[in-house]
Amino acid sequence: MDTLRLQVTGMTCAACSARIEKGLGRMSGVGGASVNMATAQAFVQYDPRVTGEADIRRKIEQLGYGAAEQVDSPQKAHESEVRLLRNKLLVAVAVSIPLFWAMLAHLPLLSSSLWVPDLFFHPYLQLGLATVLQFYVGYSFYRGAYQALKQRSANMDALVVLSTSVAYFYSHYKLMRSQGAIPHDQLYFDTIAMILTVVLLGKLLEAKAKGRALKDLNELYGLQIRFVRVARKQGEDWIPAGELRRGEQVVVLAGEWISADGRIVSGAAEIDESLLTGESAPSLRRTGDYAYSGTRCLNGSLRIRAECDAGETRLSRMIAMVEEAQSLKPTIARRADRAAAVFVPAMALCAAATYAGWALAAGAAASEEAMRYALAVLLIACPCALGLAAPVSILIATALAAKRGILFKHGSAMETLAKADRILFDKTGTLTEGKPRLIEARAAGRPHAYLLKMAAAVERHSAHPLAQAIVREAERLRVLAPESADVLEVPGGGMEGRVEGKLVRIGHPGWVLRGEGASEQARAPGTAAVRPGVTVLCMTIDGRFAGELAFSDSLRSEAPEVVRLLERAASIGMVTGDQPEPAQAIARQAGIGDVQAACAPDRKAAIVEEARRAGQVVAFVGDGNNDAAALATADVGVAMGGGAGAAMQTGDVVLTRDRLSGLADAISISRSALRNIKQNIGFAIAYNTAAVPLAAFGYLDPRVACMGMAASSLLVVGNALRLRRAAVFGGRE
Repeated sequence: MDTLRLQVTGMTCAACSARIEKGLGRMSGVGGASVNMATAQAFVQYDPRVTGEADIRRKIEQLGYGAAEQVDSPQKAHESEVRLLRNKLLVAVAVSIPLFWAMLAHLPLLSSSLWVPDLFFHPYLQLGLATVLQFYVGYSFYRGAYQALKQRSANMDALVVLSTSVAYFYSHYKLMRSQGAIPHDQLYFDTIAMILTVVLLGKLLEAKAKGRALKDLNELYGLQIRFVRVARKQGEDWIPAGELRRGEQVVVLAGEWISADGRIVSGAAEIDESLLTGESAPSLRRTGDYAYSGTRCLNGSLRIRAECDAGETRLSRMIAMVEEAQSLKPTIARRADRAAAVFVPAMALCAAATYAGWALAAGAAASEEAMRYALAVLLIACPCALGLAAPVSILIATALAAKRGILFKHGSAMETLAKADRILFDKTGTLTEGKPRLIEARAAGRPHAYLLKMAAAVERHSAHPLAQAIVREAERLRVLAPESADVLEVPGGGMEGRVEGKLVRIGHPGWVLRGEGASEQARAPGTAAVRPGVTVLCMTIDGRFAGELAFSDSLRSEAPEVVRLLERAASIGMVTGDQPEPAQAIARQAGIGDVQAACAPDRKAAIVEEARRAGQVVAFVGDGNNDAAALATADVGVAMGGGAGAAMQTGDVVLTRDRLSGLADAISISRSALRNIKQNIGFAIAYNTAAVPLAAFGYLDPRVACMGMAASSLLVVGNALRLRRAAVFGGRE
């Protein structure tokens, strides 16, 4: 399956997004579609062998909407939407002024003192102005309603068209029947002006509020560099960032933003890496160090060899994850979308029932009252509040989390993490710093340097923290590691390979000493006494015991406080492949009582599955290749940003700043977002539950109902904006 991201135009409410999802989902070759109303983006998974991008865009256009390939950011589409709404609102206000002016004369407090030109009371002038409003300003509503009805569904446009059309044609009928001899206060042309003007004003304010919600996401887009200075044979040249390719050398001067992920080949500079690390203090980077796009060169100059294309940088992946989080909706959001899709037809039936009920009532004015109250029902009903309840909250929460180094790969991960009641941690690289030091090497009858040389030759092919500790120690002592062949890494076990013609195995004692090549001599020496907090690896050469290597890794400074905070809402445990003694020592320092050590990757996954079968919502936190199975098995996998690529690919949440405190922040933001969504949905349901009966029983004037509809959407968006002040770990803002 390929994934296509499109910018969708013309959506007016949640029923629109639901209809697009339904229409695309019926296409042959489309595996799934998700449309986000807040960002106006569609994410479509499709099989390119069955259907293509042109077919998908054509389908969206057949549904009555526009579709353009998203190449920049939602900001341009948002600005275009605001500009279009502003222009339509200005036309509506200009045409409506005479109608509003005449309407004010109906108010008891103003009827005797307000001067109104007699021309504004003329029914045929009002008919002409209402016609411009109904069929020029309201054309887009007619078009949207037609497309919806063509697909056998209804949306907010249908409500607007139904209410304004009833008011227009009913007034037109009364005017023509009386041949112009009718009091202006018996016509509803001013109601049409009120409806269209207030709806457009509400949409404009709503669009501006969504623009504020997009602010954090737009800041991430703003960090992407548009042009890059590259070093060529003929000199330096500026090229579009999208044309940068792996292997090219980028030149960065003082004060410029770094535009490539790669190795520094020359120069030294202090770099502001606060976006990726959260550290406000600059870091000194020299030749041989790694630099990332989205960071800033504060002084000096650098020449960086790009090690990936522009679209594969760490910043690009961060933005892609944030965008993807908008596309995969939580369960609660999908339920709200389904409710919004049936809301409009239900309200149309309520309005018809209201008209029928009042029309059957006794009295000469029953028909007119029935029309007025049915209009009020159509106007007070608002599916927009229900449709916006979740998308705006998710948009703000995911963008806020990204700024704090937390990437939710999809919205459902946020919902699941908020409900987690069992949190399991890996040890090395998760609870500990992940930078162990080789503190002791005991060789059995061989020189210390020989043991280190053979170990480094194999371990340099692994990204495991213990392997890297061996390589660093060999480099520090200037021990030259020879070439190795047939290297194999066994997650949870260790490494093996041929060095200088000999089979070298190094890893956990249980794996090394029971290997097929281990002779009785390999089993005889046993392992050295293990001190608390020290991890020991065994090594064999051609099946004979060769020695042991001892490592020490320190607990992350924030780990005890994070564990203490999380214990308030979830049970905490450690599941590690390390030996029991060092695992217990680290667990005691962190304040974790439930420890399971010496676990192979499949055992880690089995422990997670056991907890899930017991009815718990499990979050697993890890960083290594041996954690990938457990991360995939858990309800939500949390990967440390400094860990292995397999863990980051498998995890549902990535802590890019490689800080354990990011987990507490992620849970805090998730719970705030879920609470905010529930508040929004609760308000939308309460509003419609209370307002529709009031309108049906004649307690609301159509003009008041129209203003209430617009206000409900604004209240939902305003409540979602409160998430930008969400408290996170340690009470920080």
